[in-house]
Amino acid sequence: MKRLTISLIAAALAAGPAFAGAPLFTDITSKAGVGDAGNGKGVAFADIDNDGDWDLYVSNKGGANKLLRNDGKGVFTDITAEAGEGVGDAGFVMGSVFFDFDNDGWTDLYLPKGGRYEIEANRLLKNVGGTFVDVTDKAGVGSKEFTYAAASADFDNDGFLDLYLANYGVGAKNILYRNNGDGTFTDVTDKAGVGDRSWSWMAVWADVNGDNKQDLYVVNGRYPAGEPNTLYINNGDGTFSDASRTSGIADNGWGLGAAFADTDKDGDLDLFISNYVGPNGYFINDGTGVFTPAGESAGLADTGWGKGPTFGDFDNDGDLDLYEGDCKVANQLYRNNGDGTYTDIAQDSPSTRCAAVRTKGTAFVDIDGDGDLDLYAVNWAAENKLFLNSTNNGNWLKVRLTGTLSNAMGVGSRVWVRSGSKVEGVAEMATSSGFCAQPPQELHFGVDASKTYTVEVRFPSGQVKVIENVTPGQVLTVEEPGKVALR
Repeated sequence: MKRLTISLIAAALAAGPAFAGAPLFTDITSKAGVGDAGNGKGVAFADIDNDGDWDLYVSNKGGANKLLRNDGKGVFTDITAEAGEGVGDAGFVMGSVFFDFDNDGWTDLYLPKGGRYEIEANRLLKNVGGTFVDVTDKAGVGSKEFTYAAASADFDNDGFLDLYLANYGVGAKNILYRNNGDGTFTDVTDKAGVGDRSWSWMAVWADVNGDNKQDLYVVNGRYPAGEPNTLYINNGDGTFSDASRTSGIADNGWGLGAAFADTDKDGDLDLFISNYVGPNGYFINDGTGVFTPAGESAGLADTGWGKGPTFGDFDNDGDLDLYEGDCKVANQLYRNNGDGTYTDIAQDSPSTRCAAVRTKGTAFVDIDGDGDLDLYAVNWAAENKLFLNSTNNGNWLKVRLTGTLSNAMGVGSRVWVRSGSKVEGVAEMATSSGFCAQPPQELHFGVDASKTYTVEVRFPSGQVKVIENVTPGQVLTVEEPGKVALR
């Protein structure tokens, strides 16, 4: 049953006009052409043709996957058949990930196959000018484990994106592939100390202690008792330390998804965990990678079948809101009240509830480039849904990154948006979040359109770039100081 207490209802009623301006999400699935009705698991957004908008890849656990090209106005065309070998793979594909493994400016695609048959291996598809070519064998990443999801980051800050596989099943060991920079990868799992043998569903990279090194959070769980999640802290020497217990986030529910975000605007990344069994978890980071549970007090300890969380400022008021996919009753759309609490306002846009439908991966994305965050939800054996956000208030700023010394996508970079000395928002570029989901490679901030801001970017290389007097209502592309030749 959804968490709906008398006190929460009273708070919503007392707020009155504050909720009158809540954004209206409208179901535009049919118009947009994105209502695939397969056994949906994963969603991944990337600009696969470098035309400036976000294209969509849907992973289906059985049945063909779909690659859909965005026309820039939020209308999509199925280009699966023409996009190249393996794009429409009909195996058990789930948490796919786009990442530019060779830094050529074209986002490549990794497909975790889920081990339907022993002969099936995961696949790496290289993007060659918008067409994909299978390079799995050459790259050496064709694992035949039951891989549920993949996540990419540059864990050793050498300028090339590495790859982590969250593997599922009895005795299965997760895998970390180090990118050698020449189109090949090496399994460094044992040396790095990240071979979790739990039943892993999802992996998320994030710098939880602010030291500019990517740490790794693995979401685990098996029915009925659950299983502790694992936090690996990056030591900076190619190895990791297990800080699951000392960090306070070894949540032992049946975890499926996790999302990091600076929900309280204090400059560090907090954590939300979706649990299939047991209450969802919400944890506040103290800045050093030690977390305090806050789910009950925040109104986020729902006890449904949690699965697909995604953070985003959907009303452009400067506070990060949350959408939570659910496999049991209905999804929740949580508005951040700005005081450490959240209110489920899904009733304002009832279609977002996806009632009686099993939602899997979810993601906020500005599909039409108007500055507010739209919402995509992948559903199991039912039509996926795209919801258009009609906020359109101009209170937004979007940041895109280009790495030179660092990886080309700028993954692992941290961005601060300030008004004077006040931090208005902090975000980190990532390739995975939630459950089997990849957000677009664009950081969205809700800001006051009447002000100007300072944007600071710290790239994985340690290079910092500051841009002052930035006006809202624009997409700001920041290139890392330095030259590719120096890598």
